[in-house]
Amino acid sequence: MRKRSLILLLLLLVLLPLAGNDARTRFEASLDDDERAFLATHTQFSVLFDPGWAPLEYFDEQGNPNGMSKEYLDRIAESTGLTFVPAPRMSWQEGYELLLAGQIDMTTSVTPTPTRLQSLVFTEPFLTIPLAIIAGNQVGYIGNLQELANRKVAVVKGYGAAEWLAQDYPDLILVPVQNVEEGLRLVQRGEAFCMIENLLVTNHYLTLLNLNTELRVVGNTPYANNLSMAVHKSIAPLASILQKALVQIDSEQRSSIYRKHLSLNLQRTIPLSTVYLILGIGFGLLALLGFWIWSLVREMKRREYAEAERESSERKFKQLFSSAPMPMALIDFSGDVLSANDMWYEVFGYQPKTITTIDEWFEKAYPEASYRAEVRSLWNESIRNAQQRNTPVIEKHEYRVHAEGDRQYDMEISGTLLSDCIMVTFIDITERKQRIEELRTLNQEAEHARRIILSALEDQKQMHQVVERSNATLHAAINSMTDALFIIDTDTRFILYNKAFLTYYRFTSRNECPPTLNAFKQLFEAYQENGEILPAEQWSSSLALSGKTGIKEYVFEKRDTKQRWIGSYSYAPIIDKEGKSLGAVVVCRDVTETKEAQKRLIFQRNHDYLTGLFSRTYLEGELRTMRSMYPVTLGIVDINGLKLINDSFGSRMGDAILKKTAQLLQMQGDQEMLIARYGGDEFVFVMPGKDGLAAEAYFKRVEDAAKLVSIEEIHLSLSFGHATRSSHQEDLQQVLKKAEDSMNRNKLYESASAKNKSIALVINSLFAKSNRESQHSRRVSALCAYLTKQLQLSEREVNRMKVAGLMHDIGKIGVDEAILNKPDRLDAAEWEVMRRHPEIGYRILSASSEFTDLARAVLEHHERWDGKGYPRGLKGEEISYQARIIMITDSYDAMTSERSYKKPLSHQEAIEEIQRCSGTHYDPEIVKVFLQTISEFGGIGESVQGQESD
Repeated sequence: MRKRSLILLLLLLVLLPLAGNDARTRFEASLDDDERAFLATHTQFSVLFDPGWAPLEYFDEQGNPNGMSKEYLDRIAESTGLTFVPAPRMSWQEGYELLLAGQIDMTTSVTPTPTRLQSLVFTEPFLTIPLAIIAGNQVGYIGNLQELANRKVAVVKGYGAAEWLAQDYPDLILVPVQNVEEGLRLVQRGEAFCMIENLLVTNHYLTLLNLNTELRVVGNTPYANNLSMAVHKSIAPLASILQKALVQIDSEQRSSIYRKHLSLNLQRTIPLSTVYLILGIGFGLLALLGFWIWSLVREMKRREYAEAERESSERKFKQLFSSAPMPMALIDFSGDVLSANDMWYEVFGYQPKTITTIDEWFEKAYPEASYRAEVRSLWNESIRNAQQRNTPVIEKHEYRVHAEGDRQYDMEISGTLLSDCIMVTFIDITERKQRIEELRTLNQEAEHARRIILSALEDQKQMHQVVERSNATLHAAINSMTDALFIIDTDTRFILYNKAFLTYYRFTSRNECPPTLNAFKQLFEAYQENGEILPAEQWSSSLALSGKTGIKEYVFEKRDTKQRWIGSYSYAPIIDKEGKSLGAVVVCRDVTETKEAQKRLIFQRNHDYLTGLFSRTYLEGELRTMRSMYPVTLGIVDINGLKLINDSFGSRMGDAILKKTAQLLQMQGDQEMLIARYGGDEFVFVMPGKDGLAAEAYFKRVEDAAKLVSIEEIHLSLSFGHATRSSHQEDLQQVLKKAEDSMNRNKLYESASAKNKSIALVINSLFAKSNRESQHSRRVSALCAYLTKQLQLSEREVNRMKVAGLMHDIGKIGVDEAILNKPDRLDAAEWEVMRRHPEIGYRILSASSEFTDLARAVLEHHERWDGKGYPRGLKGEEISYQARIIMITDSYDAMTSERSYKKPLSHQEAIEEIQRCSGTHYDPEIVKVFLQTISEFGGIGESVQGQESD
C-alpha cells in the first residue's frame, strides 16, 4: 500500500507541470499577432489594490495584497507567465489618480463608468455584486432612492456609486468619505442618514466593526458593481490579454475562490445571535480589539508615509518652479492665479498677491481694450487647440506686455497643461525684437539712401545746369551716411565712394584704394557661409553690373592684415531712360556684431546656462521635427539624491554634480545623439534610428564612468529609463512619458540606496567637523535607547530611538565649523544660525524612505511642553513622543557635559533642573520615568560618580 501511494505521488508531481504547461499553451494559442508583439516588450505591470474593500481587496497583516481579485490575478499570472507588481500601499483615492495618469498600469476590481472609460480599458465583468442601502436599525425599508432626497448619504470618494448618484439623483446630499469603514462610522454616529455601497463589502465591515446590532441593510438600489479588471489606455492590448486569461479560469476554480473568501456565503438570513456566538468562540473579543488596534496603527503609519511623500514631491516642484530663470505662473482652469515664481514678480514689478486672477493680469498687462480682447481670444484658442490635439503644450505666441512703472516688454508666452492647472512661461524677446527692428530700419535707410543717390544721378543727367548743386547734394548725402557706399561705371572704375567706404574696407586714406574694382579684388577675398571662397562673379558689385538688384551677405577678408568681417550688401544697376547700363551702386554695412548677438541669443535660448547642454525648449522643438521618424529611442537620466546634497552641502556642490553628470553624458555619447537638460536633476537624450539596446549600452558606459567619479567624497548615482518609438503612429511625448515611467521604476531601487549613503556621509562629515558633537550624539543615542526601554516600548522602538538619538543633530552639518567648535558662548547671530539645525536635519532625513519616520522627531526635539520651543512652537502632545524623549536626554547630556565656557552640573543638579522644568520644558510623564530610572543607567552613573568624588 505504501509503495502504491508513493507511485501515485510521483505521477502527480510529473503531471502537474504538464497541466500548467498545457494551460500556458492554450493561452498562448489564443493570442493574436498584436498581443504577442505587445507581450514581447511588456512582461511586468504595476497593480493598484484597494486597502479598504475586503473581502474583494485588502492588505493582510504582513502588508501583502489579498482578497478575491488578488486570487484571480494569481491565476492569470500562472497561466500567462506575466509578472504583476503591487503598487505601494496607499488610499484608493491616491492610487486612482495615479492610475488615471498612467503612473500605475492596472487595477483588478473596478466597475466601468463614463469617467473611467476616458482613461481606462476594461475586461468583461468577472463578478457582479448589488449596491445596498445601510442605515440604523430604527429606519424602515426604503423602496426607492427618491425617498432619500435632501438626506445625507455617505459614499466613498472615487467609487462608482459616488459618480452614479451625483448624476442620477442630484437631490441627495452626498457626504464623501475615504473608505467603507469611515462611512459606516458616520452612519453609526448619526452624521449621515445612510450609506450606499457594495453589499458584500458592507456586510464584511458590519461584522468586522461589530455594528450588526446598530446598522442593517434597509433597501436595494438599481445599481450593481460589475467588477472588471482595468488597464490604462497607454497599454490597451493588456486588457484583451487579461480577458483571454480570465476565460480560462473554470467554474471550479472560481467556486474555490468564492468559498475561500466568502465562508458565510453572504447569507443575510442567519440570525445575528448565531453570528456573534461563532465570532465569540472563534476569535474572542480580545482578539478583535487587538486586530482593530493593530490595523489602526498600520493605517496611521501608512498615511504619515504618504503625506511625507506628497510633501517631498511638492517641495521639489516648488523649488524648481521658484528658482526658474524666467517668469512662470500657475493658473487653474477657472482663471485663478495659484502661484507665481520670484522672477515673475521681479520682471513685472508686481507685489505678491496683487494679481489673483487672470482677468486682473489681462487688465494690468494689456491696458488697451481692443488689444486685450485680441490677446484673450488668441490665448483661449491656443488652450482649446492643445486640448483638442491631446497635447500638454500650448503653442507660443508673441505679445506686447505692460509692467509696473510704465515698462513694456515683448514676451514669447507659452504654456503646459497640467492635471489641474496651466503652467505659463514667459520669455523676454524685447532685445531680440529691437535688434530685428534696428536691422529693418537700417535696411530701409540704405534703400532710401540708394533711391536718393539714383534720383540725384538722374537729376544730374537731365539737368546739366544744376550739376554743381546736385553734386554738392550728392556728396553731402553719401558722406553723411553711416553705411559704406561706392559707385562704379561699366569699366569697373570707381566713380564715387564716401568716407564710410574707407572705414568699412580698412583703408587709412583714399590713396590706398585702387582706381578699379578689378584691382580692388586683388586686395580682398570673399567667403560663403560654409567657408568656401565666393567666386568673383558672385560679388555684389559684379551682380549689380550684370543688371541684378538685391541684398546679399558674405564674409570679407583683407589679404594683408587677415582682418575678417561679415558684410551686408545692397546693390543695384544704374540705367538711363533708354535702358542702357551706366554702372552700379553698392551700399555696404558691417553686420558682424549683429550676427554675433543673434548667435548668442539663439545659443542662450537653445542651451542650458549651467551645463551647456541643449535646453528643454530646444529638445521639444527637435522632437517636433521627428514626427515621422522611427525608430527613435528616448532616454531619461536622473541624479539620485541631488535635493539631499543641496540641502546638506549647498547648491555649489549640487551645481558641480550637475556639470559633471553633463560631461559624462557627452563623453560617452556620439555625434548623432541629442542630449538636453530636461529639469532640475533630469537629462534627456535622443538616439535617432536606434533601439533600446543602444540606449542600454550607452547608459552602461555612463554608469561605469560614474563609478570612477567622486566630488568631495560624494559618488554619482544615476537612475535611467528609456523607451523606443517603433512606428510613426506613436506620439513622441508618450514615448518620453514611457521613458520617464521606466526611469521612475528603476529609481525605486537605486535612489533609496544613494540617499542612504549620502545621509551616512553627512553624519560622518558632521562628526569629522566636531569631535564634541560626535561624543554628544553617541551619548544621547545611548540615553535614548535606555529611556525608551524603561518606558516599556517595543524592541523595535528602542532600536529606532537609538538611531534617532545618534542623528538628532545631523542638521548641524549646515552650521559653520567655527560656530560648532566655538569655545565661548554663541552671540545672537550665531545662535540664530544654530536654531535652524532641526529644520535642516528634517529635510535631510525626509529625503530617505529609511529615515522618514525619524525626521519628525529630529524636527521637533527642541520643542517645549509649554509651547515656547522652536522651530514651530508646538505644545504638549502636539510634539511627537520620540521628540519628547530626545528633548530630555539631550538636555541631560548637555547639562552634565563639560564646556569651555561653563562647568558641568553634577548628576543630582541635572536631575533637580529636569524636575524643576517638568511641565514647562518636558513631558511630565516621561520625566517621572526618567527620574525613577536614570540612576540605574550604568555608563552615565559611573561617570557622574567620578565627577562628584573629584
